[in-house]
Amino acid sequence: MSKRTYDQPTCGLAAALDMLGERWTLLIVRELLLGPQRYSDLQNALPGVGTNLLADRLHHLDRIGVIERRQIGRAHV
Repeated sequence: MSKRTYDQPTCGLAAALDMLGERWTLLIVRELLLGPQRYSDLQNALPGVGTNLLADRLHHLDRIGVIERRQIGRAHV
């Protein structure tokens, strides 16, 4: 299956949607705008998103420079 595109290279909005408009992607970005999140936090905040799909979307967002993966501190129990 090929990736769908709006094929409107002169339109900034269409270009942004080509990069971010896939299912779940904008909801993932919404959650990350709240601050650093662990993978499990994202899974809990987005019930229904499959783990493979979440991993794929995060990898895509990292690859295109929308997000940056960082280590965050571990909670002490």
